[in-house]
Amino acid sequence: MNFIAHSHLVITTKDVALITDYWSQLLEIEPHFQNKGFSEFVLPSGFRFAFFLPTGKSGQHFSNESDRSQCSFGLTVKDVHEAYLKSTALKEVFQSGDAGAPKEHPWGEKSFLLIDPDGNKWEITESPTESGMLVNK
Repeated sequence: MNFIAHSHLVITTKDVALITDYWSQLLEIEPHFQNKGFSEFVLPSGFRFAFFLPTGKSGQHFSNESDRSQCSFGLTVKDVHEAYLKSTALKEVFQSGDAGAPKEHPWGEKSFLLIDPDGNKWEITESPTESGMLVNK
């Protein structure tokens, strides 16, 4: 098998409408697809991330009740400080959070940890490169 790309991420949720509204407002983009059980966003890079409500057979294999502290997902933005200010403005409306203001890292990135309304952890990063990909420093 020849892998060619990391193409998408799918995350469970209890409330597709709420999480979709949150990400739509934060990213200022509309979902590519949305219904009551599933929504998907497509970023300019082509990477997709989606949220779904586990029901039927998928409900036997996926849970939205689990502890979400064991990993974080990464999104690269052009301006991490702008993203932080937007996320801060949405905190009370969506009961989301963060782990503090963006920090600069020795490898050249700036980032902050965002906690979305479902408790998912997201490292929101600004890359030192135009492409958004990290290079050796």
